[in-house]
Amino acid sequence: MPVHKIYRLNAAFAMLVTIAVMAALPGCISPWFGSKDVEEPADYNWDEVHVVGDLAIPLGLNSAKVQGVSMVTELRGTGSDPNPSPVRDMLLQEMRIRQVENPQRQLASPHTSLVVLETVIPPGARKGDRVDVSVDVTSDSDTTSLEHGYCLEGRMTEKAMLGGRIREGKKIARASGPIVLESVIEGTKNSVTQKRGVILGGAELLEERPLALGLVEGRASVAASARIGGAINKRFFMYVRGSKEGVATPKNDKIVALKVHPKYHGNIPRYVNVIRNVPLSQATTYRVKRLGELQLELLNEETTQLAAMKLEAMGDESLPVLKKGLESQSELVRFCSAEALAYLDQHASIEPLREAAANSNAFRYRAILALGSMDELEAFDALETLLHAEGAETRYGAFDALKNKASHLPSIRGVKLANDIQLHHVRSETNPMIHVRMVDRPEIVLFGNDTRLRGPVTYLGANGLTIRSVDNRKVRITRFVSRGDDQFAECESDVKEVIRTLVDLGAEYGEVIRTLFALREEEYILARVEVNAMPRSDRKYLGDSDVFSDTEESEEFDDWDTDEDNVEMNEEDEDAEEIEVPTGGDIVIPEFD
Repeated sequence: MPVHKIYRLNAAFAMLVTIAVMAALPGCISPWFGSKDVEEPADYNWDEVHVVGDLAIPLGLNSAKVQGVSMVTELRGTGSDPNPSPVRDMLLQEMRIRQVENPQRQLASPHTSLVVLETVIPPGARKGDRVDVSVDVTSDSDTTSLEHGYCLEGRMTEKAMLGGRIREGKKIARASGPIVLESVIEGTKNSVTQKRGVILGGAELLEERPLALGLVEGRASVAASARIGGAINKRFFMYVRGSKEGVATPKNDKIVALKVHPKYHGNIPRYVNVIRNVPLSQATTYRVKRLGELQLELLNEETTQLAAMKLEAMGDESLPVLKKGLESQSELVRFCSAEALAYLDQHASIEPLREAAANSNAFRYRAILALGSMDELEAFDALETLLHAEGAETRYGAFDALKNKASHLPSIRGVKLANDIQLHHVRSETNPMIHVRMVDRPEIVLFGNDTRLRGPVTYLGANGLTIRSVDNRKVRITRFVSRGDDQFAECESDVKEVIRTLVDLGAEYGEVIRTLFALREEEYILARVEVNAMPRSDRKYLGDSDVFSDTEESEEFDDWDTDEDNVEMNEEDEDAEEIEVPTGGDIVIPEFD
């Protein structure tokens, strides 16, 4: 899907349904096994119930959108005075609450614009997490461009239209920051893409996005809820300020609230699938029988993926079976076994996952996720070796996993520039590459040891920006500033220093990106330039023929968008067996009103 579609503003206001449902369900019992005084229904047959998924379905996996209004400043005469509307009234009220002087006059300025904000909160999001915010002018706005704009802090809440008026609910997030235009993200500059944009990582969540299990109709009881909580907490627990806590909290006979275990923060679908396959019975005879059945399923390619997650749900007692799977002749069986072992913190999974990340197009996404979930030093070492692969997805996927897990490592450590732009340099003997990130955060990563501009440079950019060679190793950058003297500075011709100098001279992230693209197009930059080269979750496994050299995986940056790069692999092999590789197994997500 093109990146710009991800951020396209939905006209309808959305509600956080799951939060409202859970908040309306009172009551609490023991988060472990419940009260012994609770009587089970007389017709309840526990012999028919084997795993959590037999009794409950997941809640909170649907999309949750929140919206807000705010004002964009620092425009260069491209803003407008908004027409009277409920949205304008909301912004004026917000400005009065914040004690903004002369709010009407500020809104009328051609250097400001009213905008609508929207963000999607992912399942399992934690308080303090940051997510992207889409920014759009209203349909009747006279604003012509949001370029150079900075969005002032705006509250993002649940909203609904009631009685012809917009009603706000709970404050869920607050958003602010510099705007990256959709024209930069999409690579097409026109009247529409100049009026839309994104604040990368611009919203800070003020509330957790809860997950829960809802007991299915006909199965709901306090006893069942308590039994589910007890089984889950026996398998999943964590330490909070030194105290051991389970992840499940039965609320009443219908709802069991779930916290996300730290190992699964990057893979919520897998977490929910594993939770649903946690056995309810602790009887030894049952569990031994189940291990035997799952071993047969694990060694069968048609059932191996779900069997691996079922074994993962059983915990350490499944280790011998999963390690047996590593000895299989089937690549798919070996990978699924290694993936489950990684979430059980087993060292034996590291090398198979490193190989899968380096060589398998279908497994790369899941392999890097699994390695990133581990606390083993050897897992960090494996990810660091992948930083030097030739393929863009492998290199940047490994970098992203390391940054999420251990950003302090010298191999990936970077600097934070103005406007929260993050700049990293990964030293490597492989061919140089420049990676630009367009989701979650403004970030540029340079891979390789030689990313100098090829001179002599005579670059004339937009808005009066010029870059010219001073000598063989230095360039002079001049940047036009409206209502002021031009700014200039000299720096080394290395791309890293050029980026730092541009930002020091006041360039926003979008302007830096446009400059990099233009320098590459004019062949002053010889390194590859890649955009959002993250491993993809929607690849298919095509049998053993899926294994190929990583150097075949990525192509040079072409035009603006590499989002569709390397989607189809090995399609010419018609004899290969095609197996869907789901990200989270056989979850069926119901709709809830």
